[in-house]
Amino acid sequence: MKKSIITFVFLLLVMPVLSFAQTSAAKESLRGLRGVFVSVLPIAKDAETNGLSANQLQKIVESELRKAGVPILIEAKSGGEYAKLVIVIDTIKHPQGIYLFTVSVSVVQEMQISRLPGKGIFPAETYGKRALGLTTPNRMDVINEPLKEKIGEFVSDYLSVNPKR
Repeated sequence: MKKSIITFVFLLLVMPVLSFAQTSAAKESLRGLRGVFVSVLPIAKDAETNGLSANQLQKIVESELRKAGVPILIEAKSGGEYAKLVIVIDTIKHPQGIYLFTVSVSVVQEMQISRLPGKGIFPAETYGKRALGLTTPNRMDVINEPLKEKIGEFVSDYLSVNPKR
């Protein structure tokens, strides 16, 4: 019990530092993107049993992007003008039933490593936002709010370097 509290407090202290470390270069990496393919990674089985659904999260993300006018791709495309918007919801269930969760919203783009010219293209995370929280099994919907918040931050950053035409 004491170890899990220490881990939780550590994460609460580290997450804001990681968010603060987000540089303007990360936002600048969104410039020129003509669209994103939304990819929600699978949800842990116990969280899914308690009502958290990757399909539901996909709909929330796509709805927020559509409202803001961010182009959504139906299928993943390669090339410098497109990227994946990867959504990861990690949950850890404490024996007493409380869930610790993280929400990660990341942009993954194809990159070439400058020291390896001609050696191929590699996927790399160029942008990321994260949130941390607690919820109970009967309130898994609580996770939707930090997800919407981080999508909102992505939309704001995306539109700041890709103004609507």
